[in-house]
Amino acid sequence: MPLSHLHQYQQKLAQLGQRQLLLLAGEPAWQTAQIQQITQLCQGDWVTISFNQPHAILPEQAIRLLGREFLHAVFDANEGFNTDALAMLTGTLKAGSVLILCLPDIERWDSYTDNDSQRWNDAQGVLSTPNFMAWLKNITLGDDKAIVWQQSTPFQLPKLIEKAKPWALPQGKPTAEQQVILDNLLLSTSGIWSVIAPRGRGKSALAGMFIEQYQGNVLVCAPAKNSTDVLSSHTNKAISFYSPDNLLALCINNEIQSDWLIIDEAASLPIAQLEVLCGYFPNVLMTTTVQGYEGTGRGFMLKLGDNIPNLHTYQLQTPIRWAKDCPLENWLNQLLLLDELESDFERQKQGEVDIHQLQGNWHNNISQLHDFYQLLTSAHYRTTPLDLRRLLDGQKQRYWSASINKKIVGAVWCIEEGGLPFELAYDVWLGTRRPRGNLVAQSLVTYGLTPDAMCLNSLRISRIAVLPQYRRQKIAATLIANIVKESQKQAIDYLSVSFGYTEVLAQFWMQCGFQIVRLGVHKEASSGCYAAMAIYPLTEKGEQLLRSSLRAFALQYPQIEQQTKLCLADNLIPNHVATSQDRWLVMAGFAFAHRPALTVYESVANFLVGYEQHYPLLVAFFVDNKSLEQCVAEFSLSGKKVLTKQLREQCAQLMAEKDPQLTSRYQQWLATYSHPSCFDFV
Repeated sequence: MPLSHLHQYQQKLAQLGQRQLLLLAGEPAWQTAQIQQITQLCQGDWVTISFNQPHAILPEQAIRLLGREFLHAVFDANEGFNTDALAMLTGTLKAGSVLILCLPDIERWDSYTDNDSQRWNDAQGVLSTPNFMAWLKNITLGDDKAIVWQQSTPFQLPKLIEKAKPWALPQGKPTAEQQVILDNLLLSTSGIWSVIAPRGRGKSALAGMFIEQYQGNVLVCAPAKNSTDVLSSHTNKAISFYSPDNLLALCINNEIQSDWLIIDEAASLPIAQLEVLCGYFPNVLMTTTVQGYEGTGRGFMLKLGDNIPNLHTYQLQTPIRWAKDCPLENWLNQLLLLDELESDFERQKQGEVDIHQLQGNWHNNISQLHDFYQLLTSAHYRTTPLDLRRLLDGQKQRYWSASINKKIVGAVWCIEEGGLPFELAYDVWLGTRRPRGNLVAQSLVTYGLTPDAMCLNSLRISRIAVLPQYRRQKIAATLIANIVKESQKQAIDYLSVSFGYTEVLAQFWMQCGFQIVRLGVHKEASSGCYAAMAIYPLTEKGEQLLRSSLRAFALQYPQIEQQTKLCLADNLIPNHVATSQDRWLVMAGFAFAHRPALTVYESVANFLVGYEQHYPLLVAFFVDNKSLEQCVAEFSLSGKKVLTKQLREQCAQLMAEKDPQLTSRYQQWLATYSHPSCFDFV
């Protein structure tokens, strides 16, 4: 079939309100030649996402496309397959669009090396991803509506099925679904509202229509200003746009007021930030997708509903930007498991809870993959297509499920950590290396007293989720108990978990046998909470690690409390007393290596007793808690690097005044591994 037929085919797509996938599988030069012809035949925006194409958008920048509309696009996956970017791009395409997907020849997919795997694989380096590529192959070649064009085969177009009723794009007027929501919003005098829907259902358009009809003041907030393009196109009024951080600062300083605040793409902002913003305005409207590439909508609504009990939620079901049963949307939903939960999944089942460790060969058990992943998307806030990639091809992972009548109602996803060479762990302790992966183990070494956490074998609980209707029935605790039991039979020294700190979560993990050994001083972007880390020792070496980690935490806790203003419950506060040797060790690590300042606040204050007048800089920074900027200004330093250097040097001088022989021994011991720092004040 001549390629020229594509133009007429694309026009027919537009009349039917459909969008279509066109897979180009072959050499990059061949793909480029075909794309040149196609873009001349079918005029449009042809927005391109690629790792290396000139003038293309990088996959990690695809979030800038949210809230916008385009006709036609190219997704170049020859070197890496960023599924989040694919989902975002697909959601922006209007009816009549063709999405060109560029990949190597299908025969080579089994050995496809995915450069994007560095982003989601906890192991170092890139991976081949045979399981995802097999999944992609089955979905795409099994789709009789997809256009599949291989370099070695002639061009063919699938048959388009005519519809009895022609499709028409709404001409700026609200649909029946939108009108019901608009009427309620316009009557509101105070309240917090959310509108959730899959892509293309008119959430942003609804927000624009509301601005047009509302007679008072409305502010708009979104991750990026160009995210409001669709919203702006549905009102003739000027949009008062503010970035989230800027708006929050103005609110805190009482410099801004409005009748309404609209937050577009709300799930891409931290829950804590949304909660604070909602407190400053009498009426708030949040719009977000229910699909995972923006932060999982269903999990997002559950978590937001917990934080904002009076939240009113509406849903939009009917697509506006394209017709129902769009081939491209159906293909994407199948590929990334974005379709809705089955209706009976929402009803509580009765029966015994069965706990099983799953094998994880998901490509051979698609129904189990579907259930496990959909449970995560419905019950865990930050599940995205990246997690699907990790499930299919990630390394060093283990899974457990809780089922009732063979239906998964709870899930735990674990990642193996540790078992690394002492030399690498010691370099991490010194602050000279920061390898990928080993989230908890590496953090315990960075802020701990020994490199042991990275050398021992551990299992980190990465995700735990239970469907809402089954919570508070000890299903999560039963899952954890089973993991403990199974791990005790294997060569695992300790279990670990990292979570956004709340007292409820902290007490849950304590009740499961874990003890908090780390608390971060910077809020997580995803949860808006401070990161807490806890461990459960399983062997004597694990017990030793727990004891040393608690002593390190006890040294740091007063400063953590000072910086975060968090007051832990009595049973969570570390009560292990640090030894004199512990203090000397952390002082040496800061003075002669490159360990972070957080590790030495208490020790420096202890060493300074009687020497305060000789070390005004150390007093200002470590005792008076003056900021980096304040110290740089007060002591006329040229910048933060010079300040860091002087703090380390003065700590070394203070140690030498205390005990020159002991100081010399520590310095010699550490000098063997001295490298330039990558950890200062991280």
